Amino acid sequence: MSTLSELVQQCRGIPSAALARVGRGLPTKGLGAAVLCYHDIGTDPTNHTDYYVSPDRFRSHLERIRSWGLTFVPLAEIADRLLASRDLDGLVAVTFDDALIGVQEYAAPILESLRVPATVFVVSGVLGIEPPFWPGAARTLTGAELHELTTSGLITLASHTCTHASLPDVTPDDRARELRDSSAAIAAMSGARVDLFAYPSGHHDLDTEQATAAAGYRAAFTFSFGRVTPTTDPFAIPRFCIGPDHDSFRLARQLARPISAWT
Repeated sequence: MSTLSELVQQCRGIPSAALARVGRGLPTKGLGAAVLCYHDIGTDPTNHTDYYVSPDRFRSHLERIRSWGLTFVPLAEIADRLLASRDLDGLVAVTFDDALIGVQEYAAPILESLRVPATVFVVSGVLGIEPPFWPGAARTLTGAELHELTTSGLITLASHTCTHASLPDVTPDDRARELRDSSAAIAAMSGARVDLFAYPSGHHDLDTEQATAAAGYRAAFTFSFGRVTPTTDPFAIPRFCIGPDHDSFRLARQLARPISAWT
């Protein structure tokens, strides 16, 4: 059961979200940056997986975020600014986990039409097949399809391990291999350095964070909701997971909640 204090914190951001619905912008000063985590975009009525978002809703999210006075930037810029202790206020980055086919079929054309950059976290050993770690999900992209995604210059690739393993639950040697081999394979596909990482299922602990740094990554992302501020641990960067029930009001409320409201 939530305490009164927790309920009060959860309500913070509601006034700003209400004003956003009638055309007002969202506050940015002192709120840091936000990283959005999508998974698949599509129109298949038989796909009932979590985080399956329609193209119309995805486009609406991007258009509204921009109308609220926030600025889309590449995920790498969030990492750059965090590591350099530079201003993060008002910035938003878009990410996709698992590299599912809907990213190419539906998300990429919307991103290109709106000129919004995005990063796709790839499970390098699970390409072109239905993901064994997610029953019912659409297939993953092939290596050739992932390379094609990057040609617009708007979409970059990053690592999500080789097999989508829960890194705290594997041996140190397997953990190191998941981290090292995935970055090498994805760099070969994209022709670019891979130094950003997302923990599968958001699972991480201190050993995992240290192994991620030792493998050459400079930042890693979780599923913990919250804002990216100058004090954020670069190996535990929060993201907002976005699902089909994220209407504009819910999205605005999350983007407007002050840092102190996120535990």
